[in-house]
Amino acid sequence: MDATVPAMNEVPDLRLGSLPWMTRLVLKAGSRTLLVSREDIDWVQAAGNYLVFHLGRERFSVRGTMQEMEQRLAAMNIVRIHRSTLVNLDRVKSIEPIHAGDQTVTLAGGVELVMSRTYRDRVYALLFGR
Repeated sequence: MDATVPAMNEVPDLRLGSLPWMTRLVLKAGSRTLLVSREDIDWVQAAGNYLVFHLGRERFSVRGTMQEMEQRLAAMNIVRIHRSTLVNLDRVKSIEPIHAGDQTVTLAGGVELVMSRTYRDRVYALLFGR
C-alpha cells in the first residue's frame, strides 16, 4: 500500500460528536436540511417512525429511531430519560420524584417530562458524577 494513503483503519471517525468542533446536528426534515446547534435542542420525543425535535417553540419531525439518535446525541450531552424521550441535560432545571422510582424532569422553559427509573442512574451519573 502507498505510504501517503492512510489505511482504512487510520481514517478519522467523522461522525457527530467524534470531533470537539462538531457541535451541530444535520437533520433531514421533509425536503429541508436543517443544521441544529446542540444548544438549541431542548428535548426529543419519539412519535412512531419519527422523532420530534423540540427547539424552543419550534418543532421538527425527522424519520429515525430513538436508539440511533441516542447514540448520535450522547456526545452532545443529550441523553435518554425514558423509552420515548431524550433531553438536553443543559436544559434541566429540576428533578423531583413522583412514584415507583419515576421522576419529573422540569426544563428551563417549564416543560415537564417523565424520567423512568430505568434511565435514572445513568442520568444522575452524568449530572452529579456518581
